[in-house]
Amino acid sequence: MLISGSLARRADERRLAAEDERRWLTDRRASYSSYLGLAESMLKEIDSVAAFLSYDGEQPIADDDEELIVEGLADYLMKWDEALQPALGEVELLATPGVADLAGRVSGALLELTSYVETRRAFTEYYPSWFQAQDLVEVLKNAMRVELGVSATLRDATLGRRSAEWPWLPDRPPREAYFQGHSRHDSPRPSGSP
Repeated sequence: MLISGSLARRADERRLAAEDERRWLTDRRASYSSYLGLAESMLKEIDSVAAFLSYDGEQPIADDDEELIVEGLADYLMKWDEALQPALGEVELLATPGVADLAGRVSGALLELTSYVETRRAFTEYYPSWFQAQDLVEVLKNAMRVELGVSATLRDATLGRRSAEWPWLPDRPPREAYFQGHSRHDSPRPSGSP
């Protein structure tokens, strides 16, 4: 009786620990995906604002473009403060110190990008930092994947490593196979055919 009670208690403890681990993993996954989605959308957003900067810093910014910069920058900073910072706080509650540090760095990088726009520097000065921030987001994504128990890197995800046929799958039919509405005689013929 004593042994069976001890075994039952251990089984309950293991079951509860497994349920806690699943809940913890679910919470992390939701928090991480939310934060990454927000960070990636903000990278696109600041880039759409920076596109109105003078390319080389020599040409003045048109009045209409200046208005778009002011409005876009205000919206971006509000999103950084009211959406990204609370999401960062949630990640910091759930993440290991390494992932929390990287998430904080991504937040800092997204704010740092605004300095180029605020001071109306040349686009050529801005864009290297944008690519640097994009790389930092990829490093964070891979660290989060490891923490969630997924392989460290996404295949072909790093810059400059995509194949020529990307995004199409190489083992699927080529584009020409999807043409519709042609009779057999109208279908594309291999080169050199009559």
